[in-house]
Amino acid sequence: MAKENKQKILLGTVIGLLIVLTSSAEANAPYISKEEKIAQLALQNPKQYAQIAIKAYNWNTNQFVCLSKLWDKESNWNHKSDNPHSSAFGIAQMLRETAKHPKKQIDNGLRYIKHRYDNPCNGWKFWQRHRWY
Repeated sequence: MAKENKQKILLGTVIGLLIVLTSSAEANAPYISKEEKIAQLALQNPKQYAQIAIKAYNWNTNQFVCLSKLWDKESNWNHKSDNPHSSAFGIAQMLRETAKHPKKQIDNGLRYIKHRYDNPCNGWKFWQRHRWY
């Protein structure tokens, strides 16, 4: 019985030490702001960022499917995509796009789609007829 109690005490001590070590490691880790986390997400997974960003326009999953098809055709979601026949650049292939970061390119592209087509499915329909949007 005394052996079991010693094991429980030892196990509790080890768990407590792990909690303290983990907490102090997290406390010493550099602070990353929400904006920085969002920018990292856009860089690592632009489609996932866009799927979140469209919610600001009250667009649903169907609209994201259209957006994904549109930008698959335009750039294959490559933020470095450069059209040699025009000034189109980036994920959304916007003319005269100067933004290099995917978050900014996606934000600009969504604003353009809202202004010009109201939503991604209308933009996709236009693209299917004209091969540009």
